[in-house]
Amino acid sequence: MSGFASNDQVISALSNGQTFKQTWGKLFNPTTGAVANEFHTLFRGAGNPGADAIFDSGSNLTFQPVTDSTTSAASIQHGGNVQPTYHKHLASATAVSAALTSVPGILKLVDVIGFYRVTTVTTTTAQATTNTLGQTATFTADNTTDTLTYTSTASNPSNILTGTRVRLTTTVSLPVGLATATDYYVIRIDDLTCKLATTYANAVAGTAINFTTDGVGTHTVSWLLPRYTNGAGVQAIFFNPAATALGAATPSLSLGYTNASQVASRATPTVLPIGKTAAANSLILYTGATGTGKYNYTHPQQSGDSGIAEVNTIQNSTSYVSGTYTVALIKEITELPLSTIGLAAERNLMTEMPSFPRIYDGAALYWIYGSGAATPINSAFSGTMNFIWN
Repeated sequence: MSGFASNDQVISALSNGQTFKQTWGKLFNPTTGAVANEFHTLFRGAGNPGADAIFDSGSNLTFQPVTDSTTSAASIQHGGNVQPTYHKHLASATAVSAALTSVPGILKLVDVIGFYRVTTVTTTTAQATTNTLGQTATFTADNTTDTLTYTSTASNPSNILTGTRVRLTTTVSLPVGLATATDYYVIRIDDLTCKLATTYANAVAGTAINFTTDGVGTHTVSWLLPRYTNGAGVQAIFFNPAATALGAATPSLSLGYTNASQVASRATPTVLPIGKTAAANSLILYTGATGTGKYNYTHPQQSGDSGIAEVNTIQNSTSYVSGTYTVALIKEITELPLSTIGLAAERNLMTEMPSFPRIYDGAALYWIYGSGAATPINSAFSGTMNFIWN
């Protein structure tokens, strides 16, 4: 099985050149500085990689997946695809703030899995989203073991996780015991094989469907998220993706979503996040001064939930009068606290906890910055990341 189980395997990977070092440098929001306790994305800032050109594009309220090869995504590269032979991990990272940057602050490295663009900002009722199961892989079936084996490609490495809701199609006929237009839930065996269950509970319990033939033709399995496919650990952020400030309003911002246990009709808690008046480019809308409706950078979830599998409705309770906003689904990889201007922060993820976060093929890596003090326009950040695979 891929992955690291000992220091000897780390040494072997280093000796075999199974590593990749990536330098990066990004500028803060180019139009408006930040006050203390605000979080901003660095997606749109200039530098290396350059500014993204996707988060304010695409169809309204429709899920759009993001990978490191998505056109104009401008995410940080991490050495290309290594699955299914290897698992890739972030081994270490550094970051430093330049003279114009006010610190303390904190950099959050996140994998942006996908997003919903919202252009209908004057609508104040809950707006339904479109979630097409656009991630697909062909598979073969083995009725003697009730398993499916995916055909993994560089653009679609599969690795569907236990509990992921999927649907099946075929060019001729599916195995007897399986059907099209039916929700199934994955029981993961490894990155390339799985079984299917009729319910999420059965998937967690390992109770698989028995099918009695292998079917005929080419079979396809489809799901929504390109990574972290069951939604476990996936969180949401609302942010302004463009230079146009959102109009003068302070709406409550809420989601209706399906959680990582595949339970629908989950909702933002009663004390709703409140967007900032005239929210500027890159601002995560409900961050800022402490008080009711102000939160850390991730959007709060209903009590007991451990992640978001899909967003079903998005609502701003009061009309914005200009601009757009984006709801992105993300997974935090690590963080780097910055304490002193010009002094590099370092993380050795081989020894620190949580250790060795996995970087999936296709991961779209970006930085989010939390301002501990006022942060000027175009403040500069730079650093390195080291990846290793086995």
